[in-house]
Amino acid sequence: MGPNDPGWLFREGDLILGPVAASQIVEKLYAGELLPQSEVQLMGSGRFQKVSEVPEFKVHVAKSEAKKRVDAQAVAHHSDQKKKTVRALSIGAGILVTLGIIVAVIGNYLAVHTPTGKTAEELAWGDITVDAPTISKAKRRVDDELVDYNGSGKKPPVGNTPVATRPPTGTKPPDGTKPPTGTKPPTANNDPDGMSMGEVDEAGINSVVARHKASLIPCIKTVAKPGVFLKIPIEFSIAEAGKVSKVWVDNSDLKGSGLEECLLKELQKWPFKPGHAGNSVNLSFNVGKKS
Repeated sequence: MGPNDPGWLFREGDLILGPVAASQIVEKLYAGELLPQSEVQLMGSGRFQKVSEVPEFKVHVAKSEAKKRVDAQAVAHHSDQKKKTVRALSIGAGILVTLGIIVAVIGNYLAVHTPTGKTAEELAWGDITVDAPTISKAKRRVDDELVDYNGSGKKPPVGNTPVATRPPTGTKPPDGTKPPTGTKPPTANNDPDGMSMGEVDEAGINSVVARHKASLIPCIKTVAKPGVFLKIPIEFSIAEAGKVSKVWVDNSDLKGSGLEECLLKELQKWPFKPGHAGNSVNLSFNVGKKS
């Protein structure tokens, strides 16, 4: 491969090409244009032989083979990295979709279950708002007593149906005797409806109502009519073990609408304490705005 190199011939298919310098044979080996089994001939030698058998090229044949192996490993590594990248992107996309679903579910939950301390305006859902509750001791009543509400806020008389009442504060018993001083009303007198006339724990009941009253809004929404103002007063009673036992909808137009059943199903999930038994809660939902 010196300056007196007469040149080399090489076979390429059925063709014999050359002469070329020995350095070009080496370049073709590294480029992959010639293989170890390719045949070459030194000008004037009269015979072809494999490149791997020519002493001048044996070292370069070994180096070119090593280079091919390194290049093949590099290609395989690049392919493997590409597959890992695609897999990571697929997993990332799956995670984003899952997070999107979770966020949507949480958003829907928060839209229905408003935390403690929210105002009536913050409890608004579309055009539905909830007024502050009023709490009183429960009393036995006919189930239809509140159904005859005519939308004016006044209750018409309920025929001859007796309604439990209490004497005005400060009046004396019929026999003229005075109640003993320092005594408190009984706290566990149960009636046939499973309600008791205990003391009113307004703070405790208000806390439960404030946390959960927005859960009733989906029920109210089922009877809402676009562009029509509707006031829906409801009342529910808390019975033994803090379980809501009855609910009344004070609007005759909604009788048979399934609203009471929907409300009762939700109300029975509210975690009142056993000590809240014997109390009633009034809530008023306002749908739309007065014209």
